[in-house]
Amino acid sequence: MIRTAVVVVAFRSAEHLRHGLPPVMADPDVGDIVVVDNSSDPATAEVVRRTGGRVRYIDPGANLGFATACNIGYRATGDPVVTFLNPDVVLERGVGELVKACAADGSLVVAGGLASGDEDVLLNARYRVTLWNELRRAVLGARVSFDPRPFGTTTTPVAQVDGAFLMAARTFLDALGGFDERFELYFEDVDLCDRARERGHVVMDTQRYGTHAAGASSRTVAAASYCVFRVSRIRYFAARAGTLAAAAAVAITAVELVVRTLTRQPEGWSVRLRALRLAARELLRPGTVRVLS
Repeated sequence: MIRTAVVVVAFRSAEHLRHGLPPVMADPDVGDIVVVDNSSDPATAEVVRRTGGRVRYIDPGANLGFATACNIGYRATGDPVVTFLNPDVVLERGVGELVKACAADGSLVVAGGLASGDEDVLLNARYRVTLWNELRRAVLGARVSFDPRPFGTTTTPVAQVDGAFLMAARTFLDALGGFDERFELYFEDVDLCDRARERGHVVMDTQRYGTHAAGASSRTVAAASYCVFRVSRIRYFAARAGTLAAAAAVAITAVELVVRTLTRQPEGWSVRLRALRLAARELLRPGTVRVLS
């Protein structure tokens, strides 16, 4: 029987893991389960300890970022398929169909539909990231990047699946080199899906697989999350389209500063200004900015 390893990257996530781990542990199509705890949180370690050895706890000793933690987690497991699952995702159905799809097509990244509540559309597919779409996001808000689709029974190609629930064959992940560790947080899933589309397929199973309390971990460090998103965006456009595109992304960060100040968004003026400064520094000195600690 082919099973999937499950990698959960945690950050002060004990309460979410209490709800999210039981259905994963009960799924017969799940093999290894590891929690990589970027917060070295005793409460998270205790939740894992109470699984009686079903889940393994990895403490990297520092906040290494999401991409690096994902790579640590999947390379510590042995199942032929790997699932990356956020701690605030609660699955409502088994992942066996997705596992079989990855086993049958070794060049596939796939996810199942997630909702953030009682919506009748899935919210974990995304439109392709472009400068125009990022400008729209800056002006209109994050939801314009979602590719909302009704729940159903079909599997359909998408530009990107959210890293909160993402599955692929281990051999495909190895061929892709895993997640790009230059991204501390955000855009690592965008980049992985870009590379997956170039060498294979990215698809969404539109059946409802569960719920996602989006941003639950990042809200515990909201200011840092706001800043690291903007830095990662510069890195993404620099890597994908060069310096001029990265400069345009800095300009988009400046637009965000104005729009979010006028609309009185909660992160505050000082956080927005810091994000702009860090984005500009990343443009001028690529790879030198680190936000997480």
